[in-house]
Amino acid sequence: MSVRKSLFTLATLAIVALQPMAAVAQQSDAAAYSRLARDAAALSRSDAEGLEALLNDRPDDLTARVKLLGFYFRGAMGLYGHDATIEARRRHILWLIAHHPDSEVVDLSEATIDRAGHALADPAGYAQASALWLEEARRHEASGAVLRHAARFFQLSDKERAVSLLRQAQRAEPGNRELSAQIGYVYALAILGVEMINQNGLPTSHNLEEARGDFAVRAIGELKASPDAITVGIAGTVVGQYGLMLSGMLRGTGKFAVDYFPLAEAFLGHAREIDPANAAWASNLEELRKLRASAR
Repeated sequence: MSVRKSLFTLATLAIVALQPMAAVAQQSDAAAYSRLARDAAALSRSDAEGLEALLNDRPDDLTARVKLLGFYFRGAMGLYGHDATIEARRRHILWLIAHHPDSEVVDLSEATIDRAGHALADPAGYAQASALWLEEARRHEASGAVLRHAARFFQLSDKERAVSLLRQAQRAEPGNRELSAQIGYVYALAILGVEMINQNGLPTSHNLEEARGDFAVRAIGELKASPDAITVGIAGTVVGQYGLMLSGMLRGTGKFAVDYFPLAEAFLGHAREIDPANAAWASNLEELRKLRASAR
């Protein structure tokens, strides 16, 4: 197994192990939707037009809508061109946010709008989706699912807002450990300045200015003082594994000169102090040490 794959497996297992059964069930739903979207890449133009016609009569058919999102994400550009593909994606994504903000569908990569960074980036659509998510979060202020999905939308572009939404979700769902894990994850993204993640959940881009920014500095301070072992432990695990990935990707470029391993080690040590009965933190730290040694 490669170092990169090992690191990804480590973080995935750490987060999944801390999730309640309801969250695991939600992940199963998301995985089913993800397969549906991925398999729709090979739809023909007539297939897509048939699904669009079906939605005119049955707009709540999420299976049809997910298939179209998969098609517009992967297979439509060559058939429809850039502008028509972007408009179609935007239309379906905005509909989902407005009508099903609590559905796992909105967390799919195929249902995400980015401001920049790739061929499907849509600045105008991002602005509309941002405003719509903020409105849905206001309307559903007691819904942990809606707040969690809104936070995911902002987790790369506005990490401080994402954490604020996750804190609000915690008030709606006290005791939901998944939310603690997600806060730790977003804090880690801020500390590292991660600004883009691929479909496998791996970091692909680093913003040095963000990593040195006020929110990243505050995140470090809050994690060092936090009494929540899950938030601190997940942050330490992700800072360690993503830091190793980014240092390998950007080595020699002058873009990633900081060694984040001591910080990851400190966070995982703090998590052990808070919750010494949880062997995951010691195990994660030991695994990170091995991976760091093998990556040199």
